[in-house]
Amino acid sequence: MTKRLKRRLPAAALLPLCCMHALAASTAWADETPAADAASPEKAKQLQQVVVTGTRSTDRTASESLAPIDVLTPADLTATGSTDLASALSTLLPSLDFPRPAINDGNDAIRPASLRGMSPDQVLVLVDGKRYHTTSLVNYNSAIGRGSAPVDLNSIPIAAIDHIEVLRDGAAAQYGSDAIAGVINVVLKRGSVEGGNSVTASGGIMDKGDGAQNGVQGSMGIPLGGPNGSAPGWMRVAWNYQNAMNTNRAENRDKSTTLAGASNPSGIPYERYGDPAVKTYQLLLNFGYDITPGIELYGYLNGSKRDVTSNGYYRAYNSARNVPALYPNGFLPQIVNHSNDIAAVLGLRGTTAGGWHWDFSADHGENNLAFDIANSVNTNLYYTHGYSPTYFNAGTFRNKQSVANLDLSKDVHVGFLPNPVTLAFGAEYRKETYVIDAGDPDSYFFDPTTLIPGTTTPYAGGSQVFPGLTPQVAGTFGRHSQAAYVDLETDLTSKLSAGLAGRYEHYSDAGSTRSGKLSARYQFTDTFALRGTASNGFRAPSLAQQNYESVVTLIQNGTLAQIGTYRTSDPVAIALGAKALKPEKSTNYGLGAVWQPWNDFSATLDLYQIRVADAILYSDQIAVSIPNSQVTGAQFFVNGATTRTRGADLIANYRMDLDGWGRLNLTASGNYNKTKVLEVSTPAFGRASEGLLTASTPRTKYVFSGDWQLQGFGLHANLTRYGSVIRRGDADDGSQDQKFAARWLLDLSASYAWQAWTFTAGVDNLTNQYPTKASLANVYEDRADGLQYSSLSPFGFNGRYWYGKVAYRF
Repeated sequence: MTKRLKRRLPAAALLPLCCMHALAASTAWADETPAADAASPEKAKQLQQVVVTGTRSTDRTASESLAPIDVLTPADLTATGSTDLASALSTLLPSLDFPRPAINDGNDAIRPASLRGMSPDQVLVLVDGKRYHTTSLVNYNSAIGRGSAPVDLNSIPIAAIDHIEVLRDGAAAQYGSDAIAGVINVVLKRGSVEGGNSVTASGGIMDKGDGAQNGVQGSMGIPLGGPNGSAPGWMRVAWNYQNAMNTNRAENRDKSTTLAGASNPSGIPYERYGDPAVKTYQLLLNFGYDITPGIELYGYLNGSKRDVTSNGYYRAYNSARNVPALYPNGFLPQIVNHSNDIAAVLGLRGTTAGGWHWDFSADHGENNLAFDIANSVNTNLYYTHGYSPTYFNAGTFRNKQSVANLDLSKDVHVGFLPNPVTLAFGAEYRKETYVIDAGDPDSYFFDPTTLIPGTTTPYAGGSQVFPGLTPQVAGTFGRHSQAAYVDLETDLTSKLSAGLAGRYEHYSDAGSTRSGKLSARYQFTDTFALRGTASNGFRAPSLAQQNYESVVTLIQNGTLAQIGTYRTSDPVAIALGAKALKPEKSTNYGLGAVWQPWNDFSATLDLYQIRVADAILYSDQIAVSIPNSQVTGAQFFVNGATTRTRGADLIANYRMDLDGWGRLNLTASGNYNKTKVLEVSTPAFGRASEGLLTASTPRTKYVFSGDWQLQGFGLHANLTRYGSVIRRGDADDGSQDQKFAARWLLDLSASYAWQAWTFTAGVDNLTNQYPTKASLANVYEDRADGLQYSSLSPFGFNGRYWYGKVAYRF
């Protein structure tokens, strides 16, 4: 195939710009040639990562990309004590927010990640370039990502990852729905070369003595059909087992105060408030096999099971929600979520004699989230029939996605252009299914005539903390969509590169959308370039947003109440003004500068604006009175706002050769982000809910990291400043608002490599920082019940964490 004539740039212009962590650069150093060779453009090019996200070209590198791309290596992801993917990404990417909410029901089990302050479901996740499935749970609590049903990043084992490419730009024209804030492409490890296998055992504990974690993960390649290194195929198996205990940072952790008649001078009730207990089991198998020299059979199978035990509010012994005969001292109801994910891809790809690259694939993914309720009771059932289980199956949510793709590309010569044009086009068919399975009858039983003595109020029905899903809300819902795209990219001159993409997509339930994208990059000098993009995009309402329905126990006016979420087709929602949802529409603009004044230093600055019309909102709790129902508040989804997000990303990398003192890699990065609600077209979206969009993620976040290596020794430091966040209340005068101050967190680790072994010891949050404590006026944090830290905290509220790792490579 004829290769594109590449720009002749100096080595400085070919450094890996977008690696967020300096470990990526230190890995490349191990393969460096002598200085005279390394100074040449050809040698420098070999050290750089060729990217596959945001481009159909086969030889576009990170520094040459027309839009900002971060490239993260396994060394980056494991540089801290994080054993889950989303926590690691939050440490590395200033533009990503991943808080740790508690007492948030199923949202404790599946936590959403936000990019550039946008909704978590406005980020598209790919695995090896293929669309990954989203979760089945709607985030219905008053926390980050409220109303979204995004991808669960933590269903992908870190041990299986070769690197991650994060495209910080709108890409709906290239990839379809959801790619408004950007794209996260998880690229899996390939091959079976000896020395590329590893096993890592890890363990850690919080400074307060709880939250102990231990686990083992690894990856191993197996040649298929021949000796290692010469076989026509390979298979790689990655696994991960992690066991994490719960933490508790409630103000009153003395359980003796729950005893009937016990003294409690503080008046603050006992609660368990912190991270849930989590057991994780993951296995990912991917493979490639050359059927002929020009055709490869490939695919992967990922299975993830996570058992999460989270906590509700403690029910006191004298509460009307308690049954003293079963729990004489009250009880702490717990949600036991079983989150099971499976994803599989099977495809064929190759190159024709005429130079066409082709790729045909089919993939399927699904998330099943079961709600088991432990240590609970159905009070209404007990006082109606004289019995109640204490463990319930409250129902299951399921989300399924099946996709078929055909992609074609070729470098085509056009007579009037100096360089070939990469022409790519393709088609996609996608089928989605959303299922709600009802719980056991005991989990949703409710008799409105069973009254609390001396009142006209019935006993609470359903399993405490999460009432079971009823047959009335159960059902199976589906849709399908077809899409076609075309993508053009070329170097118009030795200095100017440009790209143009267009996409048409039709949904059986949400209609048709069209999107386009224009990208350009100009190399002004050997050391300075500008790049820019302009695009429009869309996000079709998820099936979960259209069809999720349940009744949950939430805080309403300071007390526990049953709050119902109704699908837009339900008569209750229609009476409150609900209408069928339509796609969100976005316009994205980006302008960036690339500066590389010398070989060991590079910097990028990218400015962006994202405007979203018809944004899908989760309404406030609306007071309702429904005959023969215990529901006192209702919520639903609505296309109700226009938002605008503006921000900037700055990244700088510097590496130093200290001669006999080793090597030092330094990285400084930061994000500024501001979201403004320009228009609200529904009265069911108040000031507090608007604050979740505009003020609940840090407006600024800075990350400074350094790595020093001397022979087998290594030191890593990561200093992160999380900007302030604000919890807004409903009061127009701001009397219920609270600002949580910015915090600096320092992570340190030291490692020693001996033969095939690497030993690591480290501490996250060395200075033991906690967020500002919630105030009593802040009604959404419930300080009165001892929940002293905000669920909005971008770094959680666990404090210092000590850990150790032992890795063996073979």
